Amino acid sequence: MNSKLVIRCKMGKMMSRLPRKIWVSGQCIGVMQQPEVSILMPPGVYQITIQSMISYFSASETIQLLPDETKSLEFRDRERGWDILFGIDIVLWIVKRFLHLAAPWTWIYEIFTNGYFVLWLLYEWRIREKYYAIKVT
Repeated sequence: MNSKLVIRCKMGKMMSRLPRKIWVSGQCIGVMQQPEVSILMPPGVYQITIQSMISYFSASETIQLLPDETKSLEFRDRERGWDILFGIDIVLWIVKRFLHLAAPWTWIYEIFTNGYFVLWLLYEWRIREKYYAIKVT
């Protein structure tokens, strides 16, 4: 009468290949190196924690497994908007290397890019223990 927990990474191909530690009720059971893993477990209530290899970033969810039940736990990071913003910034940074901006625009760009970098750092600090969005079905 084992139950099954299927854990899926719902990020892009590159990000889903990054290893993450899987913790079940405070015990590390292994490193997830594939976009999907299945775990056979006895029925019960468990706290599942997904943790990046940098132990600073993680998220937890409590689940209940009934006998012969299959539950799916999907996770993704909360970085989509920031990734788009940093992608635009990288393109602008490359363009800036080839084109010289007039004096006020150089300062405006530097203030803007450094400003949202500081905001991103504060955001990361705030969500460090809820870094992943977890959905259980």
